[in-house]
Amino acid sequence: MSRETLPYMTNEQFQSVAFVYRTKKGCIKVANLLEAENYDKNPELEFLASLDSHRWIECLLRSSQKQQREQIRTILK
Repeated sequence: MSRETLPYMTNEQFQSVAFVYRTKKGCIKVANLLEAENYDKNPELEFLASLDSHRWIECLLRSSQKQQREQIRTILK
């Protein structure tokens, strides 16, 4: 996917999208928008979530430990 295919996104939004994948061995991988296309083609990877990484990190850091665990579990389901 190229920058031109998402003209409605600001440069900041485009750079902050993170795509979360899990390998068949259970390892977590995170890709940016440009790498995600290759990750999607890989049968060894399972797509889990797409996130606005900056906002998600901020939300996570402002949460209690219990809420943090819940938020992470939600993504890794």
